[in-house]
Amino acid sequence: MKSYNDTPLLSAFNRVGNSVIQWCTPSIHMEVPRVSDIYGNDVSVSYHSLGNPCTNTGIFLAAHQLAAQAYGADYTLFSVNGSTGSNFIVLRALKRQLGKIKLLAQRNVHKSIVTAAEDYGIDITYIPLRYHNDLQIFIPNTIDEIVAQVKQYKPNVLLITNPTYEGISLYLPELIEKVKKINKNLIVFVDEAWGAHFAFSKKMPVCAMQAGVDICVQSTHKQGSGLQQTSMIHWKKKLIDYDSVLDSYTALTTTSPSYHLLASLDGARHFMQYRGEGVIDAAIERAAYMRKQINLIPEIHAYEPRELIRAAGAGRLQIDATKILLHLQGHSGMELSQNLEQKYAIIVEKYESENILLIMKLQNYREEIDNTVDAIRKEMRLLSNEKKIKFPEFPSVIEKKMPAYRAAKSAMQSIKINSAIGRVMAENIIPYPPGIPLIVKGEIFQAEHLQYLKALKKTGGLITVMMNDKTINTIIAVKQTA
Repeated sequence: MKSYNDTPLLSAFNRVGNSVIQWCTPSIHMEVPRVSDIYGNDVSVSYHSLGNPCTNTGIFLAAHQLAAQAYGADYTLFSVNGSTGSNFIVLRALKRQLGKIKLLAQRNVHKSIVTAAEDYGIDITYIPLRYHNDLQIFIPNTIDEIVAQVKQYKPNVLLITNPTYEGISLYLPELIEKVKKINKNLIVFVDEAWGAHFAFSKKMPVCAMQAGVDICVQSTHKQGSGLQQTSMIHWKKKLIDYDSVLDSYTALTTTSPSYHLLASLDGARHFMQYRGEGVIDAAIERAAYMRKQINLIPEIHAYEPRELIRAAGAGRLQIDATKILLHLQGHSGMELSQNLEQKYAIIVEKYESENILLIMKLQNYREEIDNTVDAIRKEMRLLSNEKKIKFPEFPSVIEKKMPAYRAAKSAMQSIKINSAIGRVMAENIIPYPPGIPLIVKGEIFQAEHLQYLKALKKTGGLITVMMNDKTINTIIAVKQTA
């Protein structure tokens, strides 16, 4: 008789089914048109009359054209490696089109941007980050800050990560208007991973394509009703060369794509186009109800959207009200999230030292809200006497010595972290949460970085640090010359 150990992934996946309550991606409404019989109708590019997604022909071209119309783009391509793969495709395409890229970016970039820029020899100048240490979240740079940086560094590509993980969004139309006045040929690239649903509700922030952005990527699998791993690339034809994008898409997309994933994107587009406004607005209402119920529990607070906008500070901001940020007022977000998962099979999107982030998905319903609120109420009573954790402040200092791609090709050495102050880094260090690069290759290690990493070691595994030495004792630096 076979045991679960014979097929650990398959068995675990099939056991999960509807047995867990999920406040995390993917967000897929129950009525989204779905692929049927995924084993029986699995086909390959050998079925020539269907066309080919890599060359954007046949039924794939038809689906892409419908998506472009729905999202307000001139062109759209479907991707099966999430925004990670889409970011690689876009940066390769821009490199091919422009030859030399001078990229100005916010600091809260996805790791795929950092890696792709290094691989393609793209030099990034980072806008000094804004981080709210009390809320433990990244907040957007103001439009004035971004405009000032555009004037100073004169980039030919501006990368904006919008919205933030917690759903805070710049008012993109104002930003686009101001930076285009400085340079009408400036290409604005938006990583809109968390905004795949924005185009379909007036209660959402303005989406990138409607705001006049030149090119954007979306993680349709997050809140856009696509299966996990699905993504879209949208762009306008004025400044973006179609052949360069298609060349990169063909080069980096697998020649054996899952037609099921691609078809789920077609179904997601159709559903969101014709039903999106109603289901998104209903999710916003459920989120408001859930915040109200949670705020009746002692020692935990669900931030109202207006509170997050007020905390984010100056400038015109918008927010995705389907995001629910909970603050535990000194208690461990990691401990609460683990207890919810282990005791109640309730999965949250992410945790921080004193925070938990929930996503009100399109398919969550009232009973799940009540069960989750009841579980949180029970667990908060147990957490009330636990030792409180102080989260260290996130350093904002950035001093670059050389481009990351040059540091990656330099001679390197492993050194004790206590001896690293003043040294040029040859590895990226990204604590998660918050998932913002603490330091990237080519930047100079500062005393603030050392203090922060030492503080992380005291949190007892609360934070995962993406670096070569997981014990945070040594670090990879560019080798000094005599």
